[in-house]
Amino acid sequence: MSGRGTLEHPSGAMYEGDLYHGTGTYRFPDGTKYCRSKNRLEGDGKFTDSQRLVWTGGIHNKAAPGLKLKLNM
Repeated sequence: MSGRGTLEHPSGAMYEGDLYHGTGTYRFPDGTKYCRSKNRLEGDGKFTDSQRLVWTGGIHNKAAPGLKLKLNM
């Protein structure tokens, strides 16, 4: 696959962006989203939770041990 597009998962999550290599965003039914430079839910990126708090860091094997909350002061 190549080019831009949208993939909808059975869970209701959607991926929008480059379908092979490149930037894209996962959007989840609860309003959270995850932006990253590859079309996988893995690696470094920016996660916005349902309360609109922004977290940066990495996701690995569906866990997020490296996420850090971004504070706007």
